[in-house]
Amino acid sequence: MTSLTSVSDDLTFALSNRHFSYVFGVTPEGHLENIYYGGALSDPLNAPLHYRRITRHAATIFEDSPNYSLSDMPQDYPSSGRSDYRYPAVGGVNADGNSVFSLAYVSHRTVLEKPALPDLPSARGGGSESLIVTLEDALQKLRVELIYTIWEDYGVIARSAQFENFGEGDIQLHQAFSTALVFPADAYDIQHFHGTWSREFNEERIAVPQGRFVVESARGTSSAAHSPYVALLQKGASETQGRCYGTTLVYSGNFSIQVETGEFGNIRLLAGINPTNFRWLLKAGTRFSTPEALHGFSDKGLGGLSARWHDFIRDKLSPARFKDRPRPTYINTWEAAYFDVTEEKVLALAEKAAAIGIEMLVLDDGWFEGRKDDQSALGDWRADRVRFPSGIPALAAKVKAKGLKFGIWFEPEMVSPNSQLFKAHPNWILHVPGRKPSLGRNQLTLDLSRTEVQDYLFTALDDILSCGDIDYVKWDMNRNMTEVGSGALPPNQQLETAHRYMLGLYKLLGRLTDKYPEVLFENCASGGNRFDLGMLSFMAQGWVSDMCDPIGRLPIIGGASYLFPMDVLAAYIGPSPNHQNGRISSIRTRFNAGAFCAARGVSLSEAEIDAHAAEIRDYMAFAKETAGDMLGGRFYRLKTTETETLWQYVTADEATVYLAYFHILSAPNLPFRRAYFTGLDPLADYKLEEDGEIYRGDALMQSGLPLPQVSTGQSSSKIRYMPDGDFSSHLFVFRKT
Repeated sequence: MTSLTSVSDDLTFALSNRHFSYVFGVTPEGHLENIYYGGALSDPLNAPLHYRRITRHAATIFEDSPNYSLSDMPQDYPSSGRSDYRYPAVGGVNADGNSVFSLAYVSHRTVLEKPALPDLPSARGGGSESLIVTLEDALQKLRVELIYTIWEDYGVIARSAQFENFGEGDIQLHQAFSTALVFPADAYDIQHFHGTWSREFNEERIAVPQGRFVVESARGTSSAAHSPYVALLQKGASETQGRCYGTTLVYSGNFSIQVETGEFGNIRLLAGINPTNFRWLLKAGTRFSTPEALHGFSDKGLGGLSARWHDFIRDKLSPARFKDRPRPTYINTWEAAYFDVTEEKVLALAEKAAAIGIEMLVLDDGWFEGRKDDQSALGDWRADRVRFPSGIPALAAKVKAKGLKFGIWFEPEMVSPNSQLFKAHPNWILHVPGRKPSLGRNQLTLDLSRTEVQDYLFTALDDILSCGDIDYVKWDMNRNMTEVGSGALPPNQQLETAHRYMLGLYKLLGRLTDKYPEVLFENCASGGNRFDLGMLSFMAQGWVSDMCDPIGRLPIIGGASYLFPMDVLAAYIGPSPNHQNGRISSIRTRFNAGAFCAARGVSLSEAEIDAHAAEIRDYMAFAKETAGDMLGGRFYRLKTTETETLWQYVTADEATVYLAYFHILSAPNLPFRRAYFTGLDPLADYKLEEDGEIYRGDALMQSGLPLPQVSTGQSSSKIRYMPDGDFSSHLFVFRKT
């Protein structure tokens, strides 16, 4: 491997591979100056500066440096109070009681082993180099190590910061961002994703405004309201063209990503822990690590940026042991029984599952002691003795004896006020003195910053998982945090609670996944309320939304696909009429909406399973046959309008091409539609499975494939029809010959 990092005699630093170059240097004053971030340069150490020291009238000059104002200079990690009036990456109250910090370069070193972040998930090293630059505030005895990691084969750079108080007085951190980027003055758009329960990942694209644009969460989770992802796009960037810069975090708690246009036009991006309601007491001799931030770049548009993210997430973040392991088809007990679930019903459902070719049964909510509705028993993780007299290990063995795998649902982080756990340990919840705790879904949040809570949950889950017959765990989380305080912390550290909670959660997940490496964990939080790279570092797949209506789910999967590969998504055929929006749709469209997700299954009433058994059996056979195809492939968003969605998926070996077409609302006398493929071998032939017709790759890309006509009257045998009208879909499968 050729060196990925280089340093000049005048302390210019370059991280560069075939995908991008990132260049910054040290000014005579000791500040880090961002020089360049973009496409790969042949000589990055000599990249031209885009900042010039000139007279800025009414600008405050740093110390006695002529024409040098920090409010103009593109700092790679800005501090506060020294002629820069923009939002800082680091700020707080120092030992003298003021908020002025001034970081200057001290040293640097390069390491081949990627440093681990204490108690935090982060991307895996390997084929990588890390540049560690040390800054210090000599007056306040604050040291900051900035870690930059680059990989040989990926268009992603990782950044984090580690703080150390090497003085004798305490420092109170208020802002401790993981990263800062600077973009020269130009016209950019911001792409971000917003939503709520069952409407996650709605894409919005707006021009970068004057002032500061912020997406953040103060809910204790990364949240469905604002996904922890922002992309800065060259004006006019499309799916295939334009420079695109994406930023996200390997973190599942309160975050903030800020884009600020300065008075002279350059743009500062900050990403890290949300400073709202955050403080960290950095006592003398202690350290603090920020979550890892990731930046992706592509000059080939949004599709190119997605490809960068997908490769990186599946290879360097998602659990490696499941990377190439096809996911089993599954049936979930929720829509079949809800809370009225019993051992007898589970075994009967297992019989139906086996009959329609499903590979795994998942026991959802309602199985534990006293759990008859959503108002009781969370925290008491023991099987209900009346409804499950044999216990969960015995039930798992019985299900597996029928030829199925067995999975189970937990919501470990919450507790019901009406539970044995809460009665025994009322101080184990997040709470503040004198305030009555708010309820969310009739439950409270356990204080995972406390070691005894982590130990209790580990033991409770371990007692069930240790039977050896549990193949899958659905890890749910159904409320946001309120009254965020801990009975285990003193008053001057209460604002550390939310972050300490995340550290405790990660510790618990690490213990469980280390002990049970063969158990497939799925991340769920009322759907996509905590769908992020922190959770996916422990769990190979996630439930992106509770929206199971296929038309409602299309923009959710489409939005999530800008960052997440299909490898980490799960989907199932849900009920119709749909429980979230009442829409009626076919089994075909319900399956096709999740056809490219790695995990595919069914959650239906027994009556609906019986009514559509033959059709469901065919789709589950297709899902089982193609399970390996849905790992490592390339996903393309070909078209998205109010009436149509068109997706393409090419398998990792490029041997199979899938095309999914969704027609949303019908109308008479519609024009003929075509699908223009991308990413094919132009000289190869592709055979369409359904009729054996052969198409040349360049013809599919340049001339396109005629799409089915939506019409109730079929007048020609040479035209494909979708007679369902509204909410129709068609899935094409091509084999490269």
